[in-house]
Amino acid sequence: MHEDDQPQNEGEKENIIDTEWDMLEEDETEGDKRSKLPLKIGAGIILLAFIAFSYAWLPLMWPPHLDFLKQDKILSEEDLVRQCQPAVVNIQAPKTGGFATTSQGTGFNLEPQGMIITNRHVVEGASSVEVTFSDEKQYFSQDIEMIDGYDLAVIRLNGNDRPSLPVANDQIVELGQTVTIIGNPRGFQRISARGEVKEYFKTETGMLVFSIAATIAPGSSGSPVLDEMGRLVGIIYATGTVTVEGEGQNRALAIPATALNYQSSN
Repeated sequence: MHEDDQPQNEGEKENIIDTEWDMLEEDETEGDKRSKLPLKIGAGIILLAFIAFSYAWLPLMWPPHLDFLKQDKILSEEDLVRQCQPAVVNIQAPKTGGFATTSQGTGFNLEPQGMIITNRHVVEGASSVEVTFSDEKQYFSQDIEMIDGYDLAVIRLNGNDRPSLPVANDQIVELGQTVTIIGNPRGFQRISARGEVKEYFKTETGMLVFSIAATIAPGSSGSPVLDEMGRLVGIIYATGTVTVEGEGQNRALAIPATALNYQSSN
């Protein structure tokens, strides 16, 4: 294993034995299609693309796996969550190619006119996307830009006075810090989760990522990770389970907000 692939907190790396990371995009129209993307993180972690079925099947297919809703009942009452939710959007991305599919994911806005950040794997292969805000205002855009070296994409809108998030991109989030995630898992809208930042890793391509001890689900790709002041510190792109001292623990995987190199125009 290359030295750069080692987690930064060396004391924990020996406990990370077996992990699968699942992409958090939801494919609404083609449930049996799977694609795989290799990724070296820590001790031989593999990243697998996860394709979910349409929303109508969710109550029947995954009733034991709606644990992410439990924490949301508490967090949804907090001022931080309520203030940030309007800037979180739903993204529908019809894909072209051999199979007609539509991906559903999460994004968030950084500019009043509409600068949406989401994951590359949510919108890649789509010639246009549909973006829906919490007030049901919908935008269609073909202005999609991929960020080199990261699973990130920017969607530009022709909007006005849209709610947005502040960004803390001057430094990466610290280990042990508590962060909040707001996303659209399994068709539910603007669901919040919270957890502690656990580890930093570098992927095979050199992309710096960090893990969070939080329970999220497909549809959360592109969710913002927020600090205690409601500032953006990361972007969710995968989830999985790590084995620590023989016990499976849920993890969300995020890209630091520093990858955006974003400077507000305000």
